[in-house]
Amino acid sequence: MGSDMEKLRVSTAEREATAQLLGTAMADGRLTLVEYEQRLDLVWKSATRGELARVTDDLPVPTQTAEPAESKDAREWREYWDEWRWWLGGVIIMTGIWGFQSISDGELNGYWPGWPIGIWALILVAMAVMPEDKDDDEDEKS
Repeated sequence: MGSDMEKLRVSTAEREATAQLLGTAMADGRLTLVEYEQRLDLVWKSATRGELARVTDDLPVPTQTAEPAESKDAREWREYWDEWRWWLGGVIIMTGIWGFQSISDGELNGYWPGWPIGIWALILVAMAVMPEDKDDDEDEKS
């Protein structure tokens, strides 16, 4: 029956999982960059589970490490600070557009990015100050 399993066609998800395993093996020093690239090519060319299994048959199966559970508050703050990173990216992009526009016009134009950047910042500050309505979330789950 083992040979029947090897004949089954592989999915994209199985190929991606195997590619991730190869990346971990390379990061751990089990594969060189050249070996990693060669095996990665084989992964994407694999049509059956048998072909896919041969790509990693000399690598150990990684054990699941228990990551410490992140508290809800810590997760919410991390997500909040991620929003500020998006804001900063927006500031850089809009300021770049404004700068390019000013250079092409030959004069400094009014700093129009101030409006969307300021409004966006006010929304982010309001998110930190305004409490969430947790009762509505609990009612929706019921």
